[in-house]
Amino acid sequence: MVALSLQQIPMQAALVRQLALAQKSRSMLYPFIGRSKQFQCWQHYPNADVLDRTGAWQFYYHAHDTTREGGARHPQEHGHVHLFRRSPTGQLSHLTGLSLDARGTPLCWFATNQWVTGERWKQASAMQRSMRALRLQVNGPLAGVARWLTDLVHAYTQPLCDMLRARDEALASHCQQSGVSVQQAWEDRRISVWSSFPIDWPNDAIALRGQVLKFCN
Repeated sequence: MVALSLQQIPMQAALVRQLALAQKSRSMLYPFIGRSKQFQCWQHYPNADVLDRTGAWQFYYHAHDTTREGGARHPQEHGHVHLFRRSPTGQLSHLTGLSLDARGTPLCWFATNQWVTGERWKQASAMQRSMRALRLQVNGPLAGVARWLTDLVHAYTQPLCDMLRARDEALASHCQQSGVSVQQAWEDRRISVWSSFPIDWPNDAIALRGQVLKFCN
């Protein structure tokens, strides 16, 4: 018997969690916004964000008004999750954003410019170490979402690391070509996302499972 890969295990777990909600006629948006008919663009869901029990991670869901500055990150996007590494003093560093469609299906990962969240910027190498240690520990209605996010990050760790390196490279290239400082580039409202990559969900999980089964046979 061949053991499942480290990538296969969280990918399958994330898919199982989504299917479990689907069987209840719910999506991954439900734990964030419930049955609310007053969903507001730009408002954080939940209102005070989610802070995990260790105090090391924070996340929330929200949507943009696409008619204003900083619109949707994907053509089919309903909204997106912002996931942050949190310092002991409460400073936030943006690990990644995750776009979701109206059914709660993941669409793409993205790395934002500094002005978007006002984060304390950390180099890709530091964020990669944090990513590999990610274990979101949350109680209550969003506990399942926290485990789902943890699974997705672990399933896509390598492309997420590549995305963060691409973010830093895009920033450096922009500064060199435009003759601006890093601070000026961070504050450039014309640039909201430095790098991103698409998710083909659930086909990514199905394809990976197929690769493992083929290898086992």
